[in-house]
Amino acid sequence: MRTTAARTPRFSTFELILLALFSSLIVVAKITLHFPIGIPGHSSVFWMAIVVVALGVVPKLGAGSIVGLISGLLAAFLGLGDRGPVYTFVSYLVLGVFSDLSAAFMGSVEAWLPAALVGAVGSVSKMIAKVIMGSIVGVPAGFLAFGLLLSFGSNVLSGAIGGILGYLVLRALRKAGFFSYLAEKR
Repeated sequence: MRTTAARTPRFSTFELILLALFSSLIVVAKITLHFPIGIPGHSSVFWMAIVVVALGVVPKLGAGSIVGLISGLLAAFLGLGDRGPVYTFVSYLVLGVFSDLSAAFMGSVEAWLPAALVGAVGSVSKMIAKVIMGSIVGVPAGFLAFGLLLSFGSNVLSGAIGGILGYLVLRALRKAGFFSYLAEKR
């Protein structure tokens, strides 16, 4: 269910601050909630939940892209990622853009299935961006293709779980009256 905020084309200062806070939460989650379990994409459970919540709190086209842009800048500046700042920035930006587009295509993230699909699309888009950038910089194709199936499956699963987790957070926020409070602040 889109609110009247979704119809206004511009972001308010309050909405931009909220998106910047969600972006910083993604970077903090990436730093603090890293578990060395050896499954590619497992951390997307946490950051895709945050992206889905951001898309639900600020339901405007471009919100996910702003979250991806800011979190990419923060992650690159802090030296996160294993292949350099440009690589890190682009992967976060792609995640935000594709999460944004899939949420716009689904209509909203206010139900569990669209939220799970947005989470899966966002996580897989980040993985695909890494594969494409790896092939551009000359990583051997056999090396990239070796773990692609496992990586794809684990990214879809953990992204979908993150999307459902984000949906549950949005539902709890709605029950707690957070969106009524936000309507007063806008």
